Amino acid sequence: MYVESYPGEAGTPKGTARTGFEELQHTQKGNNHQVYHPFPTLDEWKLAENLMRSGLSHAKIDRLLALPTMVTRANASFHNSRSLLQLIDAIPPVGPEFKCMNIKVCGNVIDADGEPIIEELELFHQDPVECVRELLGNTTFRDVMCYAPERTYVDEKHSERIYNDMWTADWWWNLQSKLPPGATIAPIILASDKTQLSQFSGDKSAWPVYLTIGNISKCTHRQIGKHAMILLGYIPVSKLRCFATADQHKMQAQRLFHYCLRTMLQPLFTAGAQGLDVTCADNALRQVFPILAAYIADFPEQALVACTLESWCPICSCFPEDRGDPLAVIFSNDAEPLFRDQCDHMADVCKYGADNAKALAKLGIRPVPQPFWHGLPHCDIFRSLTPDILHQLHKGVFKDHLSTWCTSLATNLEIDARFKALPIHPSVKSFKKGISTVSQWTGTEYKSMEKVFTALLPGDIPPPAVRAARALLDFIYLSQYPSHSTTTLQRLQDALERFHNDKQFFIDQQVCQHFHIPKFHMMEHYMANRASSRHDYTIQMTQWITRQEKVHALGAYVSWSCPDKGEEEEVQTDMEATGWSFHLAKDPGFPNTPVRKLIQEFHATHFLHALSKYMHRKLPGHMRRINEDTRLDVYKRVRFTLGSIQRIEDTTVNDVVHTIPFVPHHGRTPDTPAQFDTAIIHYGREAQETGTEGYRVGHVRAIFRLPADLEHPCPLAYVEWYSPFTQPVPGPEMYMVSAPSGKSSAAIVPVHSIRRSCHLIPHFGKTIDLSLRASNSLDHCWRFYVSDFLDLYTYQFFND
Repeated sequence: MYVESYPGEAGTPKGTARTGFEELQHTQKGNNHQVYHPFPTLDEWKLAENLMRSGLSHAKIDRLLALPTMVTRANASFHNSRSLLQLIDAIPPVGPEFKCMNIKVCGNVIDADGEPIIEELELFHQDPVECVRELLGNTTFRDVMCYAPERTYVDEKHSERIYNDMWTADWWWNLQSKLPPGATIAPIILASDKTQLSQFSGDKSAWPVYLTIGNISKCTHRQIGKHAMILLGYIPVSKLRCFATADQHKMQAQRLFHYCLRTMLQPLFTAGAQGLDVTCADNALRQVFPILAAYIADFPEQALVACTLESWCPICSCFPEDRGDPLAVIFSNDAEPLFRDQCDHMADVCKYGADNAKALAKLGIRPVPQPFWHGLPHCDIFRSLTPDILHQLHKGVFKDHLSTWCTSLATNLEIDARFKALPIHPSVKSFKKGISTVSQWTGTEYKSMEKVFTALLPGDIPPPAVRAARALLDFIYLSQYPSHSTTTLQRLQDALERFHNDKQFFIDQQVCQHFHIPKFHMMEHYMANRASSRHDYTIQMTQWITRQEKVHALGAYVSWSCPDKGEEEEVQTDMEATGWSFHLAKDPGFPNTPVRKLIQEFHATHFLHALSKYMHRKLPGHMRRINEDTRLDVYKRVRFTLGSIQRIEDTTVNDVVHTIPFVPHHGRTPDTPAQFDTAIIHYGREAQETGTEGYRVGHVRAIFRLPADLEHPCPLAYVEWYSPFTQPVPGPEMYMVSAPSGKSSAAIVPVHSIRRSCHLIPHFGKTIDLSLRASNSLDHCWRFYVSDFLDLYTYQFFND
C-alpha cells in the first residue's frame, strides 16, 4: 500500500504537553499515592475491577463478599456493594461528567385551572468538546490515531485508490484546505438508537446518543472493550400528552429531538469555527476543529435527523415516484446526483413557515424550525448519513422483498424441502422445518438465508430472477467490505446496474407492483458514502456508566503504569505471519483409534490406499508397518485463524473443520449425526491468496497423526477430492463440483494445506428428492454448488 501525504500543513503540533495519564501520575507522586489509589493494594483493585465487570447485582455482590472465605482470605477494605461503590466513586474523574438540564414543554391541552399543561423532562448529557478531548488524549489509542488526511493506493503508480479509514476519504482531504494551516480535524461520528430499557420496570425509554471521532481507526471502533465510543447523552422520551392530537404529539416529538441534540452539541458551534488546543495521545498539542462528519442511524431516524418525510429520500431530492430508477436516470441532466442542500431546506422552512406542515410535506420536509445541524460549522447533514446495512439490506432489500419475490415463484413445500436438506455448516443456521414456518426473523436468519439463497432456488425459476438475486447479493456482500478501492466501488455500481437490468421480470410476474421502495433507492447512495425499579431510570444509567468508565480508566492507567513484563509474545511461523494458522486440541478426541475404525465409522474407505501413496513419497519403506490394526491419534476438529479479510484490515476470521462420526443414542441422549466437513485445500503450487487456481474442494473424513516412532510430526488429513474447479455456472455465478468417486479421489494431505472450510449446496434440479435430509445430502447428491456467500472471506476468495 502506498500513501500520499496531504501537500499542505495538517495535524501540525504546536508544542508538547502531558497526557491525562501523565498528569494523573504526576499528581499521585506528589500525594505519595499508589497507581491503584484509592484501593490500598493491587490485589484489592483487581477484585473490585472483576466485581464491577461481572454483571452481578448489588445483592449478589453482598452475598459473595460475606462468604467466610472472602472475609478471611481477601480481607478487603470493602465488605459490601455499598462500600465498594464508595471506593469506585472516589476514583479521580475521567473525562467529562454528566449534567442534567430540565426542559419544560408547554402543551395546548388546558388543565382544570384553565392553564396549559406543562410537561417537565430531563436531558442528561456530556460536553461533546470534552468527549473529543478525552478521545484524542487517550494514551490507549496512541498507535491507532491519525491527525492528517492522506490518500492510499495499491501501488506507487497510483493506479487504484483505496478507501479505508476516515482519513483516507475525500471529505477530510477537501475540508483541510478550508481551515488554517496546520489545523487538526476531529471528525465527529454520532450514532443514536431509540431503545427500550427492558431491564427496568414500567415503560420508560431512553434515546442514547453516542460519539466517537474519525481520528481513531475503525478497527478500534468496532471493539466494544476499547471504549472508543462515548455515551454523549440520553434524549428524553415522552408521549407528550400535553398536546391534544396524535399529529401534534408526533410533530412536537420531532422538534424535541432536534432541540435536545442542538443543546447537546452547542459547544461544537464555537469549537468547530475557531478551533481549540487539545493535548493528543502522542503528547503533541494541536489546534483541533471538531466537526460533525457522520451520523449513524436506521432509516426512520435518518429521516428524522434530516428533517425529511420517510416517503422521501433523506439524502437527495428525488421525488418518491422516481425512487425505483438509477440516479443516473433521475438526474440525467445534472453533472452529479442532486444532493439536498441545507440552505435550500431552511429557505423552504422560512418561506412556508414551520407550522405549515401541509405545504412542507409537498417538498418532503418535516416542520422543524431549528434542526440541530443548522449552523454547525462545515457540516452537511445530507452527506453525513451512513448506510444502514442491517435494516436497509439484510432485512429490507433481501428478506422483505427479494426473498419474498423469488420464493413466491415456487411452492412452500419445494422451498422448505431444499432448506431442510441443506448440508450442515457451523456458520449457517439449520432450518430443520424450512423457512415458511419461521415467525420471528432476526439478523442471524437473514444472513444465513443469504449464504445459500441463490444456489437453493428451484431449477425452474427463470434466469432473470436468478440473475437479479445474484446481483443484489453481490451488492450486499460488497457493501460489507471493510475497505474499498476504485475497483470494488465500480463492482458495487455494476451489481446495482445488473439488478436494474432484470428487475422488470418481477413486475411482469406480478410478484411486485413497483420499485418505489426507500430501501432500494438508498442503495444508490452507497457508493458516495463509501468514498467520502421505580427510580429515575436515566440517573441510574448515567451513574452505572460513569462507574464503569472509571473502572475501565483506572484499569487502563494501572496497565500503562505497571506493564506486565512476564508475558512474551507468541512467536509466529512464516505461515502464521501471513495471518493464517491452524490449531489442534492438545489431546486427541479419539486416541489410539485403529485404522479399521476409520474405514468403517469415519467412512474413510480408501484410507490405506491413500496413506500408502503418501508414505511412498514422504516415508519410503515404512508402509509395511501400517495396517488395519495400527492405532492412530485421531482428532474431532481442526480450527483455523484465517487472517485479514483484506490485507489493509487488521481483522481475523475464525474457522473450523469437523470430523466426527455418528454416535448412537444412549439412554435419553438422542443420536448424534455424523459431521464430516468439506474444505478448500491447496492442490498446486500456483495457489494464490484469492482465486481457485491451485485449490480443490475435499471432503475431510479424518484428522490424525502417524505413530510417534515414524518421526513424522506433521498432522495429516484423509480427504476425498471433488472434481476440479472449472468456470462459474451462469445465473447463480457459482462454481460447481462433482462428488468424489473411487480410489483415485482419495488422498492424504498435511493439515496445513487446508485453506479453510467451505459449504457445498446440492444441485437439486427442478424438484427435490423429498428423502434428502441435512444428514445425507452430501453423500446422496452428485453435483454441488460451492457457496461463495459463506462469509466475506470466502466471497473475496472466489470473486477478487
